[in-house]
Amino acid sequence: MSHPLRSFVLGLSLLVTSAMPAFAAQNVRAAPDGSIGFNVSTSAVTRLSVRGDRIRRIVLDDSAFEMSNDAETGDVFFRVTRQTSTSENGYIITEAGHTIGFTLAPTSSVVEPVIITMAGVSNQNAAAAAAASPLASEGDLGAVGGGYVDDVASSMTAIMRQVAAAHIVGRTPPSGRDGKVIRTVNGSGWRAEVRLAVAGSQGRLVREQDFYGRGVKAIWVLQNSLPANGRTFVVVVKER
Repeated sequence: MSHPLRSFVLGLSLLVTSAMPAFAAQNVRAAPDGSIGFNVSTSAVTRLSVRGDRIRRIVLDDSAFEMSNDAETGDVFFRVTRQTSTSENGYIITEAGHTIGFTLAPTSSVVEPVIITMAGVSNQNAAAAAAASPLASEGDLGAVGGGYVDDVASSMTAIMRQVAAAHIVGRTPPSGRDGKVIRTVNGSGWRAEVRLAVAGSQGRLVREQDFYGRGVKAIWVLQNSLPANGRTFVVVVKER
């Protein structure tokens, strides 16, 4: 499942992190669509950051950790909810559109913050990609663009809400091929397509980038992590 990044009380997050000793970071490098590994503490909060980018979503099934994000920095904080010694595998999705596979290894020790550097991606390129790709966060139609609050993002939010309420909420995805357009909704200067995303026998991580193309202004995926042969709705808003 894809975990919404729940916010702790901000003051609590600041208090916990400021009380921690100053460690050298767990510096890791990741190529786009690559994989990394890092340690997460079961006795303290562990911070995860992507240098020059912001974390928009964590996809992780049945985790022993609760995750929250800092709205100002885009960092994610892991806090254990049940004691565990089992490694977990998941995905990090950033605002610049990068997907990083990861394996986290629980440890009872207090650990250093995890700082990810994207190999071959400059901070400027990451920021430009994020600005050029206003994508909606899963399950939160009020967060188009991962927190952008300009007029374009606000209009995309309204369109996504309208389309989801009329054609998705309370419905089960029908059968059909991957990418099939189920319904088209036309508005003033825009066209929204309700599409299908379909998984194969091994399941699937559905990414907004899979549906990006010329003229696309915003994308929203109802469910990112699909089981074997699973289906979900995707809304693609285009110019017209």
